[in-house]
Amino acid sequence: MIGDTNQKSRQFLLYKINLFNGAIASRFNFGEITREKSPKEYFVACVFFKIHSLGISIENCIFSNDVFLSIYLFRYVYELYIKTFYVFSGSSEKEISTRINEFFINKRWKFSEIKDKINDQFLPPGFKENHQNRYYLLSGLVHPNYDSFKLCLNKTDDQQFEFLEPNIHLTLWYCIEIVKHFSNIKILNFDTSTDKESLEELQNMGA
Repeated sequence: MIGDTNQKSRQFLLYKINLFNGAIASRFNFGEITREKSPKEYFVACVFFKIHSLGISIENCIFSNDVFLSIYLFRYVYELYIKTFYVFSGSSEKEISTRINEFFINKRWKFSEIKDKINDQFLPPGFKENHQNRYYLLSGLVHPNYDSFKLCLNKTDDQQFEFLEPNIHLTLWYCIEIVKHFSNIKILNFDTSTDKESLEELQNMGA
C-alpha cells in the first residue's frame, strides 16, 4: 500500500500524464498520409501515434505501480528519441529519406554509432557522453537477472514507487522533446497546432 506522501506524488503523475495526453489529442487530424507519397510525414505520424499509445501505457503503469514497466517504457522512449533525432539529423532531404527507409525495413542500427550522428543542437548537454552508462543500466534492468529481480524483491510499494516516479518524469520529458521537434521543423502543421510553451511547462513540471 502506497503511503500518503507518495499517494500525492502518484496523483500528480496522473495529473501530468493526463495533461500531456490532452495536449496532443488534437493533433490527430492528419488526413490521409502514405509512406510512398510522403515518407517523412508518414514517419512523423507513426512516431506520434506511438507516443500517444505510450501515454496510455504510462498511465496504466502509474495506476498499477509497476516499476518494471516504468523502466521498459523509459528505455523504449529513449530509443525512440535517439532514432527520431538520428533520422532528422540527415544532412540533406535525401539522407533523411534514406534513414526513414532504413527504419521501415527494420535495419539494425547500433545506438553507439547513430547517437554520434545526431546534431548536437537537438540534444541536452552531456547526452552523448552519458549515453553508454545510461543505456547499459536501462538494458540490464529489462532483462532477467538479479538486478531486475531486486526491483521488487523485499521492496515495499512505497520503495517501488520511489524508483518508478523519476522514470515516468524522464519518459514524459523525452516524449515531449520529440513532439516539440515536430513543431520546430513545421511538419504536419505541428508548428501551428502545438502549444510549445505549455509543453515546456509540462516537461519541467515536477522533474
